[in-house]
Amino acid sequence: MTHHTTTPIDPHRPWIRDERDDPSRMNWVQTLFNPFGMTGKLHFSRAWTFMFMGRLLLFIVPVFGVSIATMAGADLSSAWQPIKSIGVPLPALLVPFFFFTIVTEFTSWVAHVRRFAEANRSTLKAAIVLIPLTLGLIGFALGVMGGVSQYEAQQGQSAQAPVETVTDETADGAAADAAPTEAAEQAPAQNRGRRGPPPTPAEMALGAGMGLAMPLWALSSFFVMLWTLLHVARLPNGGVGGFRT
Repeated sequence: MTHHTTTPIDPHRPWIRDERDDPSRMNWVQTLFNPFGMTGKLHFSRAWTFMFMGRLLLFIVPVFGVSIATMAGADLSSAWQPIKSIGVPLPALLVPFFFFTIVTEFTSWVAHVRRFAEANRSTLKAAIVLIPLTLGLIGFALGVMGGVSQYEAQQGQSAQAPVETVTDETADGAAADAAPTEAAEQAPAQNRGRRGPPPTPAEMALGAGMGLAMPLWALSSFFVMLWTLLHVARLPNGGVGGFRT
């Protein structure tokens, strides 16, 4: 049974000649949330583009907009403050990006499973798209442990810091004035230049976790993106035919 036609399926897209790529027949809910099905080449590309552009816009638009407004004189410092209720040290303006990314990690896996099934390939390959999330979770766990160790090391240094006491009440006033300066010089380097109270153990742990997780996730996501564009998106419908864009 052939799915190709000699006449264009969509008059606005005359290059589409495969019924399985008919845009009007695309079911977005099935494509993104039902792994027990099949998705044609064009439908997969549309779903992947939606997920990619959603992430890109949810990151660039808030950061760029807030930066421009700040340079114009607006006080938007609260947009860069983390929302403690979600338990992740992310700026408030990037919270939508964070949750959209988490959801689309799953929907991307679903779309890849359906695409491999339609192309008669092993659906186990779809697990590749979960590598960035897995590496991010591993990096987060390692970073949290490192942050806890760093906090304990700082506490140990603070406990061992020498404490000078003044035993002579008639000591020279100049020496008394110099005492705060000496104490400030002996303060741990991590606390210099910091405003407000020192970080809590949870803040240091979460900050270190995100600091390690984000680079691992971003770098691995780039290579997975290339694999999707150059391999998965070019698989022929039904697994028959050559690779082409």
